[in-house]
Amino acid sequence: MAITHTSKVTNLRILNNSDNIVSEVEVTTKSVDDSNPSELTIETEETYNIDTSGGTSAVGFTTFSNLTEDKVLTWVTSDATRSRKNDKIKLRHENWISSVKNPPAPSEVDKSIPW
Repeated sequence: MAITHTSKVTNLRILNNSDNIVSEVEVTTKSVDDSNPSELTIETEETYNIDTSGGTSAVGFTTFSNLTEDKVLTWVTSDATRSRKNDKIKLRHENWISSVKNPPAPSEVDKSIPW
């Protein structure tokens, strides 16, 4: 009964010029509990802004045609702030799955009238 998390790049937005510099990345994070995947699956889409200030001369710049999904995903996981955001998404997914598997007891319930 393990939860697996996968991230997939679903869209790239580029600057409107001939350099094709990625300025935003949309990532869908999917979490699945293997004990009941049809009921215990959740997805969240997040948008990440990418620093484009260095243009094509930025350290480590990769041309659009040479991008891979793994490369783009490193952009959104290597920065500490973005990494915390990814961790929060996964934790939120795990909490949701846990609440579906083990729903909390309601704070109030109906009871038969005693007369």
